[in-house]
Amino acid sequence: MSRSVSLIVSVLIVVYLQVSLASVSTEDASLSTQTTEKQCGGYCFNALKPILDHIAANQERWNACDASKLEGTARLDRMEGQVALLQEKLSTIEAAKEAPGGKKVKQLDGFVQIGSRFFYIEQHHVVNWFSGTSICRQKGGHLASPKSGEELSRLKEKLTKGRDYWLGISDLANEGVFRSQATGNMAPFLKWGSGEPNNHENNEHCVELRSDSDFLMNDNRCTVTLYFVCEAGDDS
Repeated sequence: MSRSVSLIVSVLIVVYLQVSLASVSTEDASLSTQTTEKQCGGYCFNALKPILDHIAANQERWNACDASKLEGTARLDRMEGQVALLQEKLSTIEAAKEAPGGKKVKQLDGFVQIGSRFFYIEQHHVVNWFSGTSICRQKGGHLASPKSGEELSRLKEKLTKGRDYWLGISDLANEGVFRSQATGNMAPFLKWGSGEPNNHENNEHCVELRSDSDFLMNDNRCTVTLYFVCEAGDDS
């Protein structure tokens, strides 16, 4: 007897699924339910209704899991940024110990003088903000942080239209407080594009010079790959 009931239920499930698939292509969900009850019979519909209710009840939980995963990714990005800032501060302290009181900056390979300071402008490879930080440090400098509008204007003359460039400014340590990556102090100069910074989707913490806004500043996701600008020296 139990085998017969199981067989009947299995057949009804197959019939129900076939009817549902045929209905979806021509009718909305509510009409599909009504058609199923008529074609499959009340028993078939009632037998499958708990399964459908279970799926509906768990859909919200699945969506919540996806949202939690995205939030976790954003937190991880911020943690990586904070680690990079700590490493950079340590590097600055070590450099100060090696050359106490030394204010003169020698010209490094690939750096060009813009105003009174030297900058390296990467024009061949794109990297994320953290990699840009590391590369500039290896070159003997830091990601750049312009000190004035005049310096930014001169720097912009060397940049290539259609390309965006990372700067050494972020609010990774404290949301909304933009600091120089080289020193941890407040950024000496900020000039934002229209509507910026907006921290889009609560996940934009690193500053770029954006080509489509005449190389004004914009906050962006630190994991985006861009060209970058380094500065020589350790007193930004």
